Amino acid sequence: MLTVVAIMLMGLFAGCVSLGQSQPEKQYFALEVVREGDARAALPRTMLDVRRFRTSAPLGRELVYRESDARYESDFYNQWFVVPDVMLTQQTTNWLTAAGLFQYVMDSSGSLPPTHILEGTVTALYGDYRANPAKAVLGLQFVLVHDTAASTDMIWHNQYRKEVEVSKQSPEALASGLNEALRIILTDLETDLNKALRPR
Repeated sequence: MLTVVAIMLMGLFAGCVSLGQSQPEKQYFALEVVREGDARAALPRTMLDVRRFRTSAPLGRELVYRESDARYESDFYNQWFVVPDVMLTQQTTNWLTAAGLFQYVMDSSGSLPPTHILEGTVTALYGDYRANPAKAVLGLQFVLVHDTAASTDMIWHNQYRKEVEVSKQSPEALASGLNEALRIILTDLETDLNKALRPR
């Protein structure tokens, strides 16, 4: 009796599931921006420590789509190659190194004491599919601290949010739009830091 039931269940299972059907392969994406143009004149004896960014909400490797005002969906088969906070920290570090505002730029693994600390928070990273056309949305918040032996003082802070229209609702188009949003934000960040460091 048990054998008959098992065979019937196996037959039912085989009818519902095609063992030959392949699952979609995962695809991986990365944001990478390159600063162009000449570097600025660095402030002497300055060292910037770019701390690993935080996130205002849990962000995993999956790309995220906003489908309605209250509903977000993550995409298991389309993911970031590196977790977003690490990826955005590294891109910001690379940009500010090329910008030349500070004599040295490092991450928190460095052993030398910094003169300035930049902290960042990722406030938005998704595709807004409520809109027509769809948009890539990136939000970053920054705080610049002057760090001395006597005190630690916040000298500048700002929040940026950029929405870039994308050609279609696809992972490739979303990654491209977010890359452009990051380029715009880091360009503005460089300009604003230069003003904060060299007030007129």
